[in-house]
Amino acid sequence: MIPYLFEKDETTFETCGLGALPSWIEDTIEVIEERNGEYYLQGELPVGGLHVDELAEERIIWSAPAPGEPAQPFRIRHVEKPDESDTVKVTAQHVSYQLTENICKPTSFRTASAQQALDWLTGQGHMVPQIDTTLWSFGSDIVLAAPVQIDPDQPMSVRATLGGEEKSLVDIFGGELEWDNWAVLLNQRRGSDTGKVIRYAVNLESVSFVVDVAGLITCYYGYWRDSDGGFYKDARIDMPNIGDYAYPRVAVVDLSGKVEYDDSTQNAPTDAQMLAALQAYVDECDENHLYMYITTGAVPDDLQDLKLCDTATVIHPNYDMNQTVKLVKTVFDPIKEKYKQLTFGELQRNITDTIAGLLRGVK
Repeated sequence: MIPYLFEKDETTFETCGLGALPSWIEDTIEVIEERNGEYYLQGELPVGGLHVDELAEERIIWSAPAPGEPAQPFRIRHVEKPDESDTVKVTAQHVSYQLTENICKPTSFRTASAQQALDWLTGQGHMVPQIDTTLWSFGSDIVLAAPVQIDPDQPMSVRATLGGEEKSLVDIFGGELEWDNWAVLLNQRRGSDTGKVIRYAVNLESVSFVVDVAGLITCYYGYWRDSDGGFYKDARIDMPNIGDYAYPRVAVVDLSGKVEYDDSTQNAPTDAQMLAALQAYVDECDENHLYMYITTGAVPDDLQDLKLCDTATVIHPNYDMNQTVKLVKTVFDPIKEKYKQLTFGELQRNITDTIAGLLRGVK
């Protein structure tokens, strides 16, 4: 699909807009999406190419994001036109990043389903500024109820509230976010079990294997403070692997709203109550591990129908790997209508990563 350029206020994409953008320099254009993470388009065009002189911040590039998927709107955030270069570099984020500019007021629910929490987001007066609910929609198929506390101390952006932060809806309910134009979907599961086998030297020619300690935690430190700040209690749990590394990796956990105790007879929770609350947190979280993932080189035709969050079995004798893993990142060429790269495993990424990080080369 050839991407099209639209004005900044376009919402329906039923016309050709400002026109097609066919002249992308080969192999430079790519749409990158990560599970519960970044979603953006980048590429280079020649100076003088069709409609290249109309590229401008805030305008929208309408492009397919993956094989067989409907086109999505990417709002231009950065246009670079070097004086001595004959190319123009463009970076555009999915329109869902507009939700970083809408702020959720602090609140809490004793109990709410994922859909109820999403409905709250769009409720009158809960967001600054209020979004246009005739354009934006929020939905979830997660039916399990859970206590929800959307940062009672300070406001957060809607995108941070959705996922990527402690106390976000993804943190509370789990699930996988899907962005479809101006629709936000919190799926219990976004992908499917494909049954595909990806085998080195058969349909996997090259791969890079990465181990990242960003997600490693070997010690949890929990604290509790009363509303007046007069009492402070803490607890610590060391993980069995704490001695395997050069120094402890410590996670600080606010237990102020998680410890149950009778405040009519106690001014603060006991040491045992603190330890039990911290242990319950440790048992529920999945942070204490190394992030491991593999990234393919060329993507063969039999893997071009995979979707983000699908699972497949990867077999690679050099890494003693034979396991089912999830597709967590895709790099797609809209012009060739093919994936350029696939990443399976786990990535440590924040959903609120900004364009500044992308422009520094952080991908």
